[in-house]
Amino acid sequence: MRLKAVLLVSIFLLFAAPLYCAYVMLDTNTVKEGGVVKVKIGSKIPVKASEVEFMNKKYPVFFRRYDPVSREYGYISVVPVPLDAVGRKKMQIRYLPQKGSSVEKTEYINIRPLRSEESLIQTGGKVFTLGKYLKEENILIAKSQEEITPVKYDFPFLRPVPGRLSSPFGKKRVYDDGSVGWRHKGMDLASPIGTEIKAANTGTVALAEDMKAHGNTVVINHGGGVYSLYQHMQEIYVKKGIVVKKGDIIGTVGSTGISTGPHLHWQINVFKEPVNPGDFMTEF
Repeated sequence: MRLKAVLLVSIFLLFAAPLYCAYVMLDTNTVKEGGVVKVKIGSKIPVKASEVEFMNKKYPVFFRRYDPVSREYGYISVVPVPLDAVGRKKMQIRYLPQKGSSVEKTEYINIRPLRSEESLIQTGGKVFTLGKYLKEENILIAKSQEEITPVKYDFPFLRPVPGRLSSPFGKKRVYDDGSVGWRHKGMDLASPIGTEIKAANTGTVALAEDMKAHGNTVVINHGGGVYSLYQHMQEIYVKKGIVVKKGDIIGTVGSTGISTGPHLHWQINVFKEPVNPGDFMTEF
């Protein structure tokens, strides 16, 4: 009788333990303003609800893949760090496995200032003649990023064109008409006119438009709240709604819109927040 009781207790403890073996992993706890923190949740059983709370905003966590070798379900959330954020900030990760109780994990993220020099942008009067179109175009570009869909991308993202970095992310700008511009929301890659532009990752074209100020523009939805933008293009080879794969040619480099010379403005937004594209070019 005593042996039977011990056996029953052992079985109860076995099944009461967290057999799902879930874990949380961050790619970093130290990031520069305008960067991202990548959050991964791994679990032996599916997770039915999860979120990341950071700087008073809540971000969803997306299913990434099932690994048949490790028999593990993988989930990911890419959390944007605003350009004006500095200091030590709390991040809370919450998830609820299909079996078991909810789990909450707290991490602290150290945000460092992004070194940024001021540059004078000589546009030859284009800001004065074309700047009036910026507000309307920005609304259209923002509207193209409203849909939140399942993750289609994997890391790393591709650099869309070769060539030198002519203007880094976050750089402060002053234009030749005397106006003080915003901090650069992407990176400018100088390449000759006609250079082929590759899709940085797999996704669906959310916008393909000829614009006055931004020039020929393509926006790709990679899922999980991540969008990539390509601007000042010479030619556009894609249309809204088509699916592109990482490395597909989507157009060519140009100097359309408010531009000082042939280059590609490449930008990545996460939940409409501009972030440093360089943070997407490493494995995770």
